[in-house]
Amino acid sequence: MSEEIKVEEKNPKKKTIFKKVNHKIKESYKKPASFWFIFCAVWGLVMEFALEALSRRSLIAAGLFVINSPLVFLYNFLIIFFTLTVGLLFRKRAFLLALISVLWITAGITNFVVLGYRITPFSAIDLLMVSDVFSMLDIYFNPFQQILLFVALGLAVVLIVIAFIKIPKVKKGNIHFIANVIVCLVSFLAVYVMTILGIKTKLISDAFANLPSAYSDYGFVYCFTNSIIDNGVSKPDNYNEDTARELYSKIVDNDQSIPVTQRPDVIIIQLESFFDINRTNDMHTDIDPIANFNKFKEEYPSGYLTVPAVGSGTANTEFEMLTGMKSKIFGAGEYPYKTVLTSTPIESLAYIFSDYGYATHAMHNNKAKFYSRDETYANMGFDSFTSLEYMIDPTFTETGWAKDEVLVSEIMKTLDSTRTKDFIFCVSVQGHGRYPKDELKCEEHVKLTRDDGDPELTNQFGYFVNQTYEMDQDIAELKQRLDDRGRPYVLVLYGDHIPALTFSDGEISVGNDDQTEYVIINNIGITKKGNDKDLTAYEFPDRLLSLMRKRKGVAELMHQKLYHEDDTSDYDYAMQFLQYDMLYGEKYIYDYIPEYKRVDMTMGLSKYKIVINDAVYNDLGLTVTGENFTPYSVVIINGKRQTTEYIDKTTIRVVSSDLKGDVESGTEIVVGQIDKDDHELSRTNKLIYENHDK
Repeated sequence: MSEEIKVEEKNPKKKTIFKKVNHKIKESYKKPASFWFIFCAVWGLVMEFALEALSRRSLIAAGLFVINSPLVFLYNFLIIFFTLTVGLLFRKRAFLLALISVLWITAGITNFVVLGYRITPFSAIDLLMVSDVFSMLDIYFNPFQQILLFVALGLAVVLIVIAFIKIPKVKKGNIHFIANVIVCLVSFLAVYVMTILGIKTKLISDAFANLPSAYSDYGFVYCFTNSIIDNGVSKPDNYNEDTARELYSKIVDNDQSIPVTQRPDVIIIQLESFFDINRTNDMHTDIDPIANFNKFKEEYPSGYLTVPAVGSGTANTEFEMLTGMKSKIFGAGEYPYKTVLTSTPIESLAYIFSDYGYATHAMHNNKAKFYSRDETYANMGFDSFTSLEYMIDPTFTETGWAKDEVLVSEIMKTLDSTRTKDFIFCVSVQGHGRYPKDELKCEEHVKLTRDDGDPELTNQFGYFVNQTYEMDQDIAELKQRLDDRGRPYVLVLYGDHIPALTFSDGEISVGNDDQTEYVIINNIGITKKGNDKDLTAYEFPDRLLSLMRKRKGVAELMHQKLYHEDDTSDYDYAMQFLQYDMLYGEKYIYDYIPEYKRVDMTMGLSKYKIVINDAVYNDLGLTVTGENFTPYSVVIINGKRQTTEYIDKTTIRVVSSDLKGDVESGTEIVVGQIDKDDHELSRTNKLIYENHDK
């Protein structure tokens, strides 16, 4: 027995894996500084190749990138190497290197996943869209996948905390601080110099005309890093009051008055992912899925519309169509809706039509906070915003998006809600992805076939085509109702971008992948003859106002007076100057035009505001009656939200078992419009409950 004990005591204790790793780390800390520099270089090369493979979704494509663009590959590697050398400056060296590596790989995996659902790659602006992404998880992921996602996020946080606590520090004598600082500074200078030389020699670019192409040409690491650093509009050269005076005096006329002969209602509808599948060369349908739209193109002014987005980025097309300004002047992949426009007013069609006495309305059959529209629209001059939370009885696609048929009744209701003329800007959502692979998952109005017979792509494109068919029926119904109304109108229809589906090279045989189509339907005499024209989205406001013979804003005047196809340098400088000045600079523009102010925008239409008329408390619970309730109407009792059952537009109820708090005389009752993420958008009038049974 004693011998066994002695043998046991002589044997060293078995080390846990974590202790073994810690021992290896401590041993590595004793190695010279050159070891760590080599380690960072080798590991940086491995990570750069892995990130390119994830970005291109192919090891072969990543290898071709190394062969065809070795200097660009080296430049991307240098960025990673620099970030790794920063970790060498700290005593928690191993932890910092691991954390930096995890962040890069996480960004790469996120980009890989994102590209599975859309065409536009992952950029820094997506980090501002996190709340929007989480609200759509049920559309893109099944419940099991969502659970795995949250478990993975939780485990990642726990592991990072444990690693920070457990991973050892470098002993002060082994940190080689001066050598590490020198390498870190040299690597930073290498990145800085190569960036300047790369831009000057056009090896890389800091102006991304097309984000997917930029990621392909210049590498994931550079493009993603650039999207973090490059935000807003760069200050133009010679930005000062004298330059402003010289520029604006050439552009802004003192008298722009144009005799108004007609004041039609103006309705602009941005159709989600609306695209004519017949523009492809290997897909076929038994009937034309957008027959009405194509018929309208033959009768009214139309053309191709070059948009700043491919497969996603709805808000930037919207921004250009409303403002006549260029989204590409902002940072790489930036959505002005999510950044500067949440706090700063900007000239838009809404402000311009408001100056003519129009009531201005925004409308979207999706949640109000998507792309921060509930804040942005107020800074673009809209009097009201009707989002999904204020629409009565919408129907939904099998994948969870609101169908566009609700927009027809909402538009007509809006037109009838005022005594003035109306400007309505409407954004649809029915054509949005994700497009199901496993089955068609919708009513088959149109049968689609593909030359390659791919079953998953057939289902995806088949689903998409059948959504556009229904959208096409809706716009035909809207036109008919506008005609029957018998009042002058202009109805603009266009697609925001091509759908987020897999198109092979050359598959789109008519037009480009950054082109959609538009048509200007009207009954005020704007004929097709001589008025068809291909446009960019930022040219559209100028075109519309010209056809309607209405005074233009500054952006449209700049386009009219400075834009020349052979040389756009003056125009490009002027647009950068205006956008910087109006949004970030000294606002010299307001010495020449009245300053734009944020509008006190109402959520929903004032004429159809949600109100409480009465409340009855009995054995069933609390029944609240009123007007214009929707499924997003929530009863709030003494400040506490209640689980609310939607009965119809005049009745909602809180059942007894769900009541939080007592309902007695003096209880304050209001109804709030609460979106699916628990954001309160507005409240009704207060009702003080009186118990008439006592």
